Amino acid sequence: FPEILWAMIFNSNYKRVYSNWSFRNMKQYVNTTDFYINEATVLTIGKFDGEHIGHRKLLAVMKNIALKKGLKTAVFTFNTAPYEIVGGFRNKYYADKQLQNAEQYTGQITTNDERNKMLEEAGIDYLIEYPFNKEVSHIGGEDFIMNILIEKMHMKAIVAGPDCAFGHNKEGNADLLKEVAKKLPEESSYDVIIIEKLKDENNRDISSTFIRAELDSGNIEKANRLLGSNYSIHGRVVQGNMIGGKILGFPTVNIIPPKNKHLPRFGVYASKVRIIKTGEEYQGLTNVGINPTVDNDKKKHCPRVETYIYDFDRNIYGSDIEISFIKFIRPERKFSSLDDLKKQISSDKEAVKTYFRSIKYV
Repeated sequence: FPEILWAMIFNSNYKRVYSNWSFRNMKQYVNTTDFYINEATVLTIGKFDGEHIGHRKLLAVMKNIALKKGLKTAVFTFNTAPYEIVGGFRNKYYADKQLQNAEQYTGQITTNDERNKMLEEAGIDYLIEYPFNKEVSHIGGEDFIMNILIEKMHMKAIVAGPDCAFGHNKEGNADLLKEVAKKLPEESSYDVIIIEKLKDENNRDISSTFIRAELDSGNIEKANRLLGSNYSIHGRVVQGNMIGGKILGFPTVNIIPPKNKHLPRFGVYASKVRIIKTGEEYQGLTNVGINPTVDNDKKKHCPRVETYIYDFDRNIYGSDIEISFIKFIRPERKFSSLDDLKKQISSDKEAVKTYFRSIKYV
């Protein structure tokens, strides 16, 4: 556990520590095989879904190596998560409208756009978001190292986890990276740095799969600790059923999450709302779900994120906002009437206010 605490403290300050790296323009090659990096790099490969504290430890090691050796930092990832192509998998909710909660489908903790923004803010120099298809999935492990990592990305060092896997049938791994490095001439070779995984207080490896399971359970506080930041959903405010203010007495803002976004357990949460353009932040009461009580739902009961913003009464339709999830309050359920729903929302509103007061959250 002290190792996790170290990582969380480090990551709460890593932008300040590496201020000369942060918020520079990151060169991005998205969904293309046509790229070439003409600077020597230290790189890493992976999906970086969630950019959790294990990922951040890896990025920190990579950046330290770059500083010491005068290298550029680079991340190689895929435009589409490989399991979606190899397994023919897409977001199950949209394939089967009968599914009623988030536990029954999966997706990305952070969308590609969210992940790329996080990597840029972490000060990464180059991002390769490679297209993934059946052809790419058949590239052998050694060919991947030679033709992409060395030839196209000018790799001089690679930082990876012990379970790193790449190439056809995952034949590429940490052992292959070391083996290829040894047989290359010195001018073409590279260093291999393997970073052990961080573990939680129960000695469980921290991974995106672990975090998705915590989100599915509504254990948002544990998920946030593993992420090193609050799980959030970005979106543009759209029109909902127009009953929040007129009928229920609680005006809300609605965003429709991307179809590939992994949502937490459907239900009510204490949240933080940030208006992207102005940077304003407010406390919120957020429901994630399919609005089961409203029979004539305008969004046909597709998943949405609906938030009551405390001490706020402006029209922000069309604005981009970020909803950060702080604490799970209760699961979503269908009420027998809108009056019953109104009473419950009033109770939820007080519960969230009490929670924020208890933690002196501003």
